[in-house]
Amino acid sequence: MQSPTARILENLALFGPGAIAPEDDPLDDNSDVAGAIEGLVTHAGDALQGTPLEAYADDIAWGLVNLFHRKADWLERDLREAESLCQSLIRSQDGSEARSVELERATQKARALAAHIGEFENMRDRLADEFAALTGSSWRPRSGVKKGRPGVTAAIIEARDFIDARRARECEARAPKGPLIAFSGGADWTDADAIFRVLDKVRARHPDMVLAHTAQARGADLVAARWADARKVDQVAFRPHFERHGRAAPFRRNDEMIAAGLAGCVIFPGNGVTLNLGQKAEKAGVFVLRCGFDRRA
Repeated sequence: MQSPTARILENLALFGPGAIAPEDDPLDDNSDVAGAIEGLVTHAGDALQGTPLEAYADDIAWGLVNLFHRKADWLERDLREAESLCQSLIRSQDGSEARSVELERATQKARALAAHIGEFENMRDRLADEFAALTGSSWRPRSGVKKGRPGVTAAIIEARDFIDARRARECEARAPKGPLIAFSGGADWTDADAIFRVLDKVRARHPDMVLAHTAQARGADLVAARWADARKVDQVAFRPHFERHGRAAPFRRNDEMIAAGLAGCVIFPGNGVTLNLGQKAEKAGVFVLRCGFDRRA
């Protein structure tokens, strides 16, 4: 897990000095911020024991718990404003990408605020347990009520579903129809004629085929893309997302190709990623045509 110092330095590099928007700094799934402040009330009480300030120990302990309670309360006001903004943006959607992005960012902010509120309340509850152990009485706010954690409201769910549904409609409108044939090969493959011959044979069997390739900038995949251009065959480029999956990105990309529903797979000699695609396709029940491994297509 990233250390607090490393996280601060990274945020400074990304966003510069100053406050970071909640949607730009989401809580990690493995975060245990509450664990970091555990013992705060106990330590404060111990520090005052045996001193002239010991009489104020209970008040100090109550105030420490209340600090986190009040912060959660203030953030709830921000959350209500974020929810209202989501509702307003939903009503003003005009189909443009700019409005859609604006709605998505507002949704991310609202969901981040809800998570932050939950974490502050978690910290409050842990410190409240320490308060009870120190004073022998339960912690209660002096005004208002001790509320439970906020959930994601209907407005936020509606915004998220709106975005997902809109994207699904756009993808469906753009998605080419026909059996999807995957293709992959090495970046150093130079026999373009062999690839053209094989893909022509596949197209003869599937006249309305759609070519799915791995979008390499050179080698076999580039030849396959040029074949599709020459034959007026629709193509889908499956690019690896290194920024999201790191070194596993090419293998995750292979999973996405399989999940897209392949009618067949053509493999030319390449690296382990290419072989991985063929193996996964066969495991999924997809017919795999291996070509050129003996230098004969």
